[in-house]
Amino acid sequence: MPCPSMSSRRRWKKPTARGYAQAVHAATDAYLATLTDEDLARVLDLTSVGFGQMTVGALLNRMVLGHVDNMTGEISVLKGLQGAKGYPI
Repeated sequence: MPCPSMSSRRRWKKPTARGYAQAVHAATDAYLATLTDEDLARVLDLTSVGFGQMTVGALLNRMVLGHVDNMTGEISVLKGLQGAKGYPI
């Protein structure tokens, strides 16, 4: 039996989702373009969340690459579960 929350999910229309994604991309690109070398070299103390100390640039790099790695892994697993070439599970 499907989960009740799944049956009441909102469906996004492709143009709406695409427009949102484009707006987020544009806003992110505009923000990143404002960062200077000094901004990227600033050290953040993230010990309270388990990351220790790292620069803004290193944190952004870790977040972007980590996100790509996670999404790639999830897509590969889903493909494998559907019988397509994915991770061998």
